[in-house]
Amino acid sequence: MKLNLQERERVLVKTRAHPRALRGVLIRFLILIPIFGYLAGFLIRTDLPGWLTEASPLLLALVAVTFIVLLFIWCLAPLTRWARTWIYLTNQHIITKRGRTAAGQRSIGLYAIQDVRALTKARATNDAPGTLQVVVAEQRINIANLPAVHKMRELSIGAISALPHFPRVDSVNMEERVEPEYPTHPQQRDWTEHE
Repeated sequence: MKLNLQERERVLVKTRAHPRALRGVLIRFLILIPIFGYLAGFLIRTDLPGWLTEASPLLLALVAVTFIVLLFIWCLAPLTRWARTWIYLTNQHIITKRGRTAAGQRSIGLYAIQDVRALTKARATNDAPGTLQVVVAEQRINIANLPAVHKMRELSIGAISALPHFPRVDSVNMEERVEPEYPTHPQQRDWTEHE
């Protein structure tokens, strides 16, 4: 899993979403198991009515296929997505990377960040997971289920304050031009045809 960094960029923090993001996956798994276990056990019984006994192999296969599809969609896909997603804080960006390719890499430049907020529950401790809210140009970007979100906020603010400061420029003229002063004594110059 290669991370695309700039020349002098280095990683300060590498983490992934807190395991509490998998609570929904666990709840869905615990709901699927008893429901499909009951259905499979019901279809295996020998004292079923005649029409249901004849259709039970087909219904059992349908229950098994439905269980596998729902298990993949509701449990395995979110678990794989969680395991392949990483969050990086570098000295120039906050990066979320999903998967191995560069296409899954999204970054926010630290120069563009106006505010960093840590959102947790009301009675949460400093090491509690939460949402890191990054404000960029009147837009709020949420990075959910971040472990020790208050510590990540402090590290982000530290990285932003460690950036080199450039002189303020207006948006019209981004380069500072130095106009040559007029010469105090005559200079020899070459004449062109149109002069």
